[in-house]
Amino acid sequence: MTASLPPSPPRRPGFWPVAPVVPVLPIVSAALAALAVLCLLPGAALAYSLYGYEDEYGIVQLSETKATDRHVLLFEGPDDPRLGFAEIKRLIRQKGGAAAQKRTDWIAGAVKPFGRIPGVGPGRSMAYGPVVTTGPIIELLTRYGKQHNVPVELLYAVAEQESGFHSGAVSPKGAQGLMQLMPDTQTTMGVTDPFDPEKSIAAGARFLRMMLDRFKETHLALAAYNAGPEVVARSGGVPAIPETVAYVERILARQTMVREALDVAGEAKKPSPPVTPKGKAGSSPRK
Repeated sequence: MTASLPPSPPRRPGFWPVAPVVPVLPIVSAALAALAVLCLLPGAALAYSLYGYEDEYGIVQLSETKATDRHVLLFEGPDDPRLGFAEIKRLIRQKGGAAAQKRTDWIAGAVKPFGRIPGVGPGRSMAYGPVVTTGPIIELLTRYGKQHNVPVELLYAVAEQESGFHSGAVSPKGAQGLMQLMPDTQTTMGVTDPFDPEKSIAAGARFLRMMLDRFKETHLALAAYNAGPEVVARSGGVPAIPETVAYVERILARQTMVREALDVAGEAKKPSPPVTPKGKAGSSPRK
């Protein structure tokens, strides 16, 4: 007998064998695992970059990308480093991002001369504008001058000399705001917004009071405000820095002018005594 194969099962009409279905879930899981590995690579973790440079006017320009050839890389990492202004400038200069030549010619064009005050300083030109006696700035200077026991005329003269009452002023050395506070001083005074006029005046008045308490004399306190307290302490007096010497002389002269102007304005605001017509000042007693 010849062996025969078992009969094939009958095929249903329209049914054909197909390739086995490959599960999708393992493929997706493998793809996600590969993506996770890529995210752990060192290059992928650098999610924050900071570039910057300091231009010829002393202004710091920052960007998250290398926007120009002058921008240098200051930081690269997974998180915002929250660098302070002083640290940013230090990194820029350390990495060669500061302009080699500084421009100061714009200062002369921005300052309007108002004439000379004779007899003040050894032949120096002392130009002043008219004294402002009313308005929001005077109210702030008066309020925080009284709060910190600083004469308002002294605080006025310092603010005028530092910024010309421009709250957005920034010096080539990095001083900011109406009272031109350096970043380190802002940190010491707890200033969060140096361009806010009230915060700047409040901190400036407080700092000036600290200098008056430390050095006891107004001219030394002014020198410390300009050159720094440690410079004055080492010098044993007003340091022989031409800018500081002129700064102290100018403010002391201006202080007297402001005091006189405020006194005159105060007298003008006082109400005049009533005028009593002659013959009606009072009746004489009858005899």
